[in-house]
Amino acid sequence: MLLFLLLLMPLCLTAYCYNKEIRNVLPCLLLGFFISLIFCGFKSFFMYSHPVIFYSVAKTFSSIFVFQILLPVAILYGAFFFVSHDSLLFKSAAFVPLVMSFYAIFLPYMVISGTESIYSGFQILIKPVLYAAMIMQAGALLSSLFYALQIHSKRLFILNAFLVIVYLVSPAIIETIYLLSCNNFIVLILSAAYVFLVFFYLIIKRVVTRNKL
Repeated sequence: MLLFLLLLMPLCLTAYCYNKEIRNVLPCLLLGFFISLIFCGFKSFFMYSHPVIFYSVAKTFSSIFVFQILLPVAILYGAFFFVSHDSLLFKSAAFVPLVMSFYAIFLPYMVISGTESIYSGFQILIKPVLYAAMIMQAGALLSSLFYALQIHSKRLFILNAFLVIVYLVSPAIIETIYLLSCNNFIVLILSAAYVFLVFFYLIIKRVVTRNKL
């Protein structure tokens, strides 16, 4: 089962980059892998790796969202966005290969280093799918967000910004429910709904884009 955890992100990256020019995605892939290796190496030597469950909804959610989603995504992509001198189109397209290549190492590291004995099905099966869907959805919404900036549409910008926040927050909410309630049925339903909505949005967006062309 660990193979699923280890291979899902690389396989998603391969599928995502299949029809793209290697020179456009390779620097982002290498940067994401390299930063993740450095971070995980530093964390393993100098920081406490085992997760702390607070038995408080707010504290558990905050711990998961801030340290596993918000800070990695915001710092990694934020630094890239402000340092890079490329166009908004390139920056939006770079989100998925950059962030997913980071999580290809970071996510297995979090799960393996944070488990003392038995791996749960959520950690090695559901969580990787949630994070892969989150990254794909955030990348798609980010391109719409930059498009709203270019056409100066305040409503479209606010809508996409709100959706980005919702999709980034949702995996942390689902994991909080799993850790504190251990209700597998609710977790499975929420996870399935989340992934379904992501794929439904991506399919609709692809169809709309093709019709415009």
